[in-house]
Amino acid sequence: MKSYEDLPRLAFGHTRAAKFRDADSMSEALAGMGSLEMKHRSAEADGSFRAQTAVIKTRSVRLVALASSAFHVEAQGAPSGLLMVPLHGFTTTQHDGRTFEWGTDQGALYLPPGGCSARSTARSVIGIDVDRAEFDRVTQVMLGGRPLARGSAFSFSRPCPVKLPRTGVDFCRVIDSLAATMDLFEGDEHLIARAALDDAIIRVVALLLNFDAFSASAPDAGAPRAVLRLACEYIDANLTSTITLTELESITGLSRRSLQYAFRAAFDCTPMQWVAQRRLEAVRNHILAAREGENLTTIAGEYFANLGEFARMYKQRYGELPSTALKQAIAKRLRS
Repeated sequence: MKSYEDLPRLAFGHTRAAKFRDADSMSEALAGMGSLEMKHRSAEADGSFRAQTAVIKTRSVRLVALASSAFHVEAQGAPSGLLMVPLHGFTTTQHDGRTFEWGTDQGALYLPPGGCSARSTARSVIGIDVDRAEFDRVTQVMLGGRPLARGSAFSFSRPCPVKLPRTGVDFCRVIDSLAATMDLFEGDEHLIARAALDDAIIRVVALLLNFDAFSASAPDAGAPRAVLRLACEYIDANLTSTITLTELESITGLSRRSLQYAFRAAFDCTPMQWVAQRRLEAVRNHILAAREGENLTTIAGEYFANLGEFARMYKQRYGELPSTALKQAIAKRLRS
Protein backbone atom coordinates (compact mmCIF):
# COMPACT_ATOMS: atom_id res chain seq x y z
CA MET A 1 0.00 0.00 0.00
CA LYS A 2 1.34 3.39 -0.97
CA SER A 3 2.16 5.72 1.94
CA TYR A 4 1.61 9.42 2.52
CA GLU A 5 5.38 9.88 2.45
CA ASP A 6 5.18 9.27 -1.32
CA LEU A 7 3.10 12.42 -1.75
CA PRO A 8 4.59 15.83 -2.51
CA ARG A 9 5.48 17.92 0.54
CA LEU A 10 2.52 19.31 2.48
CA ALA A 11 3.08 23.07 2.90
CA PHE A 12 2.14 23.15 6.59
CA GLY A 13 0.20 21.35 9.31
CA HIS A 14 1.95 17.99 9.13
CA THR A 15 1.15 17.11 12.75
CA ARG A 16 -2.56 17.94 12.51
CA ALA A 17 -3.33 17.16 8.87
CA ALA A 18 -6.48 15.27 7.92
CA LYS A 19 -5.55 12.19 5.87
CA PHE A 20 -7.59 10.33 3.26
CA ARG A 21 -7.03 7.03 1.48
CA ASP A 22 -10.04 7.13 -0.83
CA ALA A 23 -11.57 9.88 -2.92
CA ASP A 24 -15.12 9.42 -1.63
CA SER A 25 -14.18 10.00 2.02
CA MET A 26 -12.39 13.23 1.10
CA SER A 27 -15.40 14.40 -0.94
CA GLU A 28 -17.73 13.60 1.97
CA ALA A 29 -15.52 15.50 4.44
CA LEU A 30 -15.51 18.59 2.22
CA ALA A 31 -19.27 18.32 1.67
CA GLY A 32 -19.74 19.29 5.32
CA MET A 33 -18.22 22.71 4.67
CA GLY A 34 -21.27 24.88 3.89
CA SER A 35 -22.51 24.94 0.30
CA LEU A 36 -19.35 23.48 -1.22
CA GLU A 37 -19.80 20.19 -3.09
CA MET A 38 -16.77 18.31 -4.44
CA LYS A 39 -16.51 14.94 -6.12
CA HIS A 40 -13.02 13.47 -6.35
CA ARG A 41 -11.91 10.39 -8.22
CA SER A 42 -8.48 8.88 -8.64
CA ALA A 43 -6.41 9.50 -11.76
CA GLU A 44 -3.74 6.97 -10.75
CA ALA A 45 -3.26 3.94 -13.01
CA ASP A 46 -4.03 1.54 -10.14
CA GLY A 47 -7.02 3.56 -8.89
CA SER A 48 -5.37 4.45 -5.58
CA PHE A 49 -5.92 7.78 -3.88
CA ARG A 50 -4.11 9.52 -1.04
CA ALA A 51 -4.40 13.07 0.22
CA GLN A 52 -3.68 15.12 3.29
CA THR A 53 -4.85 18.62 4.07
CA ALA A 54 -4.52 21.24 6.81
CA VAL A 55 -6.06 24.66 7.45
CA ILE A 56 -4.92 27.89 9.11
CA LYS A 57 -7.67 30.42 9.70
CA THR A 58 -7.73 33.95 11.10
CA ARG A 59 -10.32 36.71 11.01
CA SER A 60 -9.25 37.86 7.54
CA VAL A 61 -7.32 34.95 5.98
CA ARG A 62 -7.87 31.23 5.41
CA LEU A 63 -4.98 29.09 4.17
CA VAL A 64 -5.54 25.52 2.94
CA ALA A 65 -2.62 23.16 2.35
CA LEU A 66 -3.27 20.13 0.15
CA ALA A 67 -0.92 17.35 -0.96
CA SER A 68 -2.45 14.55 -3.00
CA SER A 69 -1.96 11.84 -5.59
CA ALA A 70 -3.28 12.44 -9.13
CA PHE A 71 -7.05 13.03 -9.29
CA HIS A 72 -10.06 14.43 -11.14
CA VAL A 73 -12.51 16.71 -9.35
CA GLU A 74 -15.89 18.33 -9.98
CA ALA A 75 -16.73 21.25 -7.67
CA GLN A 76 -19.91 23.27 -7.16
CA GLY A 77 -21.12 25.93 -4.76
CA ALA A 78 -17.77 27.30 -3.56
CA PRO A 79 -18.84 30.22 -1.32
CA SER A 80 -15.68 32.26 -1.83
CA GLY A 81 -12.83 32.64 -4.27
CA LEU A 82 -9.49 30.91 -3.80
CA LEU A 83 -5.99 31.75 -5.02
CA MET A 84 -4.26 28.43 -5.73
CA VAL A 85 -0.48 28.64 -5.36
CA PRO A 86 1.39 25.55 -6.66
CA LEU A 87 4.34 24.04 -4.84
CA HIS A 88 4.48 20.83 -6.88
CA GLY A 89 2.65 19.34 -9.86
CA PHE A 90 0.37 20.56 -12.64
CA THR A 91 -3.38 21.10 -12.95
CA THR A 92 -5.77 21.75 -15.83
CA THR A 93 -8.91 23.58 -14.72
CA GLN A 94 -12.11 24.27 -16.65
CA HIS A 95 -14.30 27.19 -15.64
CA ASP A 96 -17.23 28.55 -17.69
CA GLY A 97 -15.90 27.10 -20.93
CA ARG A 98 -12.34 28.35 -20.40
CA THR A 99 -9.33 26.12 -19.75
CA PHE A 100 -6.44 27.13 -17.49
CA GLU A 101 -3.18 25.22 -17.14
CA TRP A 102 -1.19 26.07 -14.04
CA GLY A 103 1.42 24.55 -11.77
CA THR A 104 5.12 24.49 -10.99
CA ASP A 105 7.02 26.99 -13.17
CA GLN A 106 3.75 27.86 -14.96
CA GLY A 107 1.88 30.06 -12.50
CA ALA A 108 -0.94 30.21 -9.98
CA LEU A 109 -4.68 30.53 -10.55
CA TYR A 110 -7.40 32.51 -8.83
CA LEU A 111 -10.80 30.79 -8.97
CA PRO A 112 -13.94 32.83 -8.19
CA PRO A 113 -16.88 31.52 -6.15
CA GLY A 114 -18.99 28.87 -7.86
CA GLY A 115 -17.86 25.70 -9.58
CA CYS A 116 -15.20 24.21 -11.82
CA SER A 117 -13.70 20.90 -12.90
CA ALA A 118 -10.04 19.92 -12.89
CA ARG A 119 -7.58 17.14 -13.45
CA SER A 120 -4.26 17.12 -11.70
CA THR A 121 -1.02 15.22 -11.40
CA ALA A 122 0.25 14.47 -7.92
CA ARG A 123 0.47 17.94 -6.46
CA SER A 124 0.98 20.19 -3.44
CA VAL A 125 -0.78 23.56 -3.30
CA ILE A 126 -1.63 26.38 -0.91
CA GLY A 127 -5.13 27.79 -1.32
CA ILE A 128 -5.59 31.35 -0.04
CA ASP A 129 -8.98 32.88 0.76
CA VAL A 130 -8.83 36.50 1.94
CA ASP A 131 -11.58 38.69 3.30
CA ARG A 132 -12.65 40.86 0.37
CA ALA A 133 -13.27 44.05 2.36
CA GLU A 134 -9.89 43.77 4.08
CA PHE A 135 -8.19 43.02 0.76
CA ASP A 136 -9.72 46.12 -0.83
CA ARG A 137 -8.77 48.28 2.17
CA VAL A 138 -5.17 47.05 2.25
CA THR A 139 -4.79 47.45 -1.52
CA GLN A 140 -5.94 51.07 -1.40
CA VAL A 141 -3.72 51.83 1.60
CA MET A 142 -0.73 50.30 -0.20
CA LEU A 143 -1.42 52.65 -3.10
CA GLY A 144 -1.42 55.67 -0.81
CA GLY A 145 -5.17 56.08 -1.07
CA ARG A 146 -5.13 56.27 -4.86
CA PRO A 147 -7.65 54.04 -6.68
CA LEU A 148 -6.49 51.56 -9.28
CA ALA A 149 -6.97 52.59 -12.88
CA ARG A 150 -10.39 51.64 -14.24
CA GLY A 151 -10.33 48.19 -15.81
CA SER A 152 -6.89 47.29 -14.42
CA ALA A 153 -7.91 46.16 -10.93
CA PHE A 154 -8.14 42.49 -10.03
CA SER A 155 -11.73 41.21 -9.85
CA PHE A 156 -13.00 38.61 -7.35
CA SER A 157 -15.73 37.60 -9.79
CA ARG A 158 -13.64 36.13 -12.62
CA PRO A 159 -10.80 33.60 -12.88
CA CYS A 160 -7.31 35.04 -13.14
CA PRO A 161 -4.07 33.27 -14.16
CA VAL A 162 -1.18 34.64 -12.12
CA LYS A 163 2.44 34.66 -13.26
CA LEU A 164 5.07 33.24 -10.89
CA PRO A 165 7.68 34.59 -10.37
CA ARG A 166 7.43 38.29 -11.23
CA THR A 167 10.53 40.39 -12.05
CA GLY A 168 12.80 38.14 -10.02
CA VAL A 169 10.46 37.88 -7.03
CA ASP A 170 9.45 34.26 -6.37
CA PHE A 171 6.03 34.82 -4.83
CA CYS A 172 5.55 31.08 -4.49
CA ARG A 173 8.48 30.88 -2.07
CA VAL A 174 7.36 34.04 -0.26
CA ILE A 175 3.87 32.63 0.37
CA ASP A 176 5.26 29.22 1.29
CA SER A 177 7.57 30.87 3.82
CA LEU A 178 4.80 32.99 5.36
CA ALA A 179 2.51 29.95 5.66
CA ALA A 180 5.29 27.97 7.34
CA THR A 181 5.86 30.83 9.79
CA MET A 182 2.15 30.97 10.61
CA ASP A 183 2.25 27.21 11.17
CA LEU A 184 4.85 27.71 13.92
CA PHE A 185 2.05 29.29 15.97
CA GLU A 186 0.09 26.01 15.76
CA GLY A 187 -2.88 27.75 14.20
CA ASP A 188 -3.33 30.11 17.18
CA GLU A 189 -5.38 32.90 15.60
CA HIS A 190 -4.56 35.39 18.38
CA LEU A 191 -0.79 34.93 18.12
CA ILE A 192 -0.86 35.00 14.32
CA ALA A 193 -2.72 38.31 14.48
CA ARG A 194 -0.32 39.65 17.13
CA ALA A 195 2.57 38.86 14.80
CA ALA A 196 0.65 40.57 11.93
CA LEU A 197 1.20 37.54 9.68
CA ASP A 198 -2.34 37.62 8.29
CA ASP A 199 -1.80 41.24 7.28
CA ALA A 200 1.45 40.19 5.57
CA ILE A 201 -0.37 37.47 3.61
CA ILE A 202 -3.01 39.95 2.41
CA ARG A 203 -0.33 42.45 1.37
CA VAL A 204 1.56 39.81 -0.63
CA VAL A 205 -1.63 38.60 -2.31
CA ALA A 206 -2.66 42.19 -3.08
CA LEU A 207 0.75 42.87 -4.61
CA LEU A 208 0.67 39.65 -6.62
CA LEU A 209 -2.85 40.09 -8.01
CA ASN A 210 -2.29 43.79 -8.87
CA PHE A 211 1.41 43.53 -9.68
CA ASP A 212 1.43 45.73 -12.79
CA ALA A 213 -0.46 48.53 -11.02
CA PHE A 214 1.92 48.52 -8.06
CA SER A 215 4.99 48.34 -10.29
CA ALA A 216 3.79 51.33 -12.31
CA SER A 217 2.96 53.54 -9.32
CA ALA A 218 5.57 56.20 -8.60
CA PRO A 219 6.99 56.83 -5.12
CA ASP A 220 5.40 59.62 -3.13
CA ALA A 221 7.27 62.74 -2.17
CA GLY A 222 9.39 62.61 0.95
CA ALA A 223 7.52 62.40 4.23
CA PRO A 224 7.32 65.62 6.26
CA ARG A 225 8.88 65.49 9.72
CA ALA A 226 5.45 65.95 11.33
CA VAL A 227 4.11 62.85 9.55
CA LEU A 228 7.11 60.78 10.60
CA ARG A 229 6.68 61.99 14.17
CA LEU A 230 3.01 60.96 14.01
CA ALA A 231 4.01 57.46 12.97
CA CYS A 232 6.58 57.20 15.77
CA GLU A 233 4.10 58.47 18.37
CA TYR A 234 1.55 55.90 17.23
CA ILE A 235 4.15 53.13 17.45
CA ASP A 236 5.21 54.12 20.97
CA ALA A 237 1.58 54.29 22.12
CA ASN A 238 0.78 50.82 20.78
CA LEU A 239 3.87 48.73 21.48
CA THR A 240 1.87 46.04 23.28
CA SER A 241 -0.72 45.84 20.47
CA THR A 242 -0.52 44.56 16.92
CA ILE A 243 1.09 47.13 14.62
CA THR A 244 1.01 46.53 10.88
CA LEU A 245 2.49 48.36 7.95
CA THR A 246 -1.04 48.77 6.64
CA GLU A 247 -2.03 50.67 9.80
CA LEU A 248 1.00 52.95 9.55
CA GLU A 249 0.17 53.73 5.94
CA SER A 250 -3.43 54.48 6.84
CA ILE A 251 -2.51 56.72 9.79
CA THR A 252 0.11 58.75 7.92
CA GLY A 253 -1.57 58.79 4.50
CA LEU A 254 1.73 57.67 2.95
CA SER A 255 2.37 54.69 0.70
CA ARG A 256 4.63 51.84 1.70
CA ARG A 257 7.51 53.24 -0.35
CA SER A 258 7.29 56.70 1.22
CA LEU A 259 7.26 55.18 4.71
CA GLN A 260 10.25 53.04 3.83
CA TYR A 261 12.18 56.06 2.52
CA ALA A 262 11.27 58.17 5.57
CA PHE A 263 12.34 55.57 8.13
CA ARG A 264 15.49 54.71 6.20
CA ALA A 265 16.48 58.37 6.10
CA ALA A 266 15.68 59.01 9.77
CA PHE A 267 16.62 55.72 11.47
CA ASP A 268 18.42 53.59 8.84
CA CYS A 269 15.80 50.84 9.13
CA THR A 270 12.36 49.88 7.88
CA PRO A 271 9.19 50.89 9.77
CA MET A 272 8.66 47.37 11.13
CA GLN A 273 12.31 47.10 12.17
CA TRP A 274 11.79 50.35 14.09
CA VAL A 275 8.75 48.81 15.79
CA ALA A 276 10.88 45.83 16.85
CA GLN A 277 13.63 48.14 18.15
CA ARG A 278 11.19 50.18 20.23
CA ARG A 279 9.71 47.00 21.67
CA LEU A 280 13.18 45.72 22.54
CA GLU A 281 13.94 49.00 24.30
CA ALA A 282 10.68 48.77 26.26
CA VAL A 283 11.47 45.23 27.38
CA ARG A 284 15.04 46.24 28.24
CA ASN A 285 13.81 49.08 30.46
CA HIS A 286 11.33 46.75 32.17
CA ILE A 287 14.03 44.13 32.76
CA LEU A 288 16.43 46.66 34.30
CA ALA A 289 13.68 47.81 36.66
CA ALA A 290 12.37 44.29 37.42
CA ARG A 291 11.57 43.17 40.94
CA GLU A 292 11.74 39.75 42.53
CA GLY A 293 9.00 37.45 41.25
CA GLU A 294 8.76 38.93 37.76
CA ASN A 295 9.52 36.54 34.90
CA LEU A 296 10.69 36.97 31.34
CA THR A 297 7.65 35.31 29.75
CA THR A 298 5.31 37.86 31.32
CA ILE A 299 7.54 40.84 30.56
CA ALA A 300 8.44 40.01 26.95
CA GLY A 301 5.09 38.38 26.17
CA GLU A 302 3.44 41.79 26.35
CA TYR A 303 5.47 42.92 23.34
CA PHE A 304 6.47 39.82 21.34
CA ALA A 305 4.38 36.87 20.13
CA ASN A 306 7.45 34.71 19.40
CA LEU A 307 9.68 34.62 22.48
CA GLY A 308 12.40 32.64 20.72
CA GLU A 309 12.77 35.31 18.06
CA PHE A 310 12.66 37.98 20.79
CA ALA A 311 15.56 36.33 22.65
CA ARG A 312 17.61 36.16 19.45
CA MET A 313 17.04 39.86 18.67
CA TYR A 314 17.68 40.89 22.28
CA LYS A 315 21.05 39.11 22.41
CA GLN A 316 22.02 40.51 19.02
CA ARG A 317 21.28 44.05 20.18
CA TYR A 318 22.44 43.99 23.82
CA GLY A 319 25.07 41.25 23.75
CA GLU A 320 23.47 39.06 26.42
CA LEU A 321 20.49 36.78 26.84
CA PRO A 322 17.41 38.50 28.29
CA SER A 323 17.16 35.79 30.96
CA THR A 324 20.68 36.61 32.12
CA ALA A 325 19.92 40.33 32.17
CA LEU A 326 16.78 39.73 34.24
CA LYS A 327 18.60 37.59 36.83
CA GLN A 328 21.34 40.19 37.18
CA ALA A 329 18.85 43.06 37.49
CA ILE A 330 16.85 41.30 40.21
CA ALA A 331 20.02 40.28 42.07
CA LYS A 332 21.31 43.87 41.95
CA ARG A 333 18.01 45.20 43.26
CA LEU A 334 18.04 42.69 46.16
CA ARG A 335 21.58 43.67 47.11
CA SER A 336 20.65 47.31 47.23
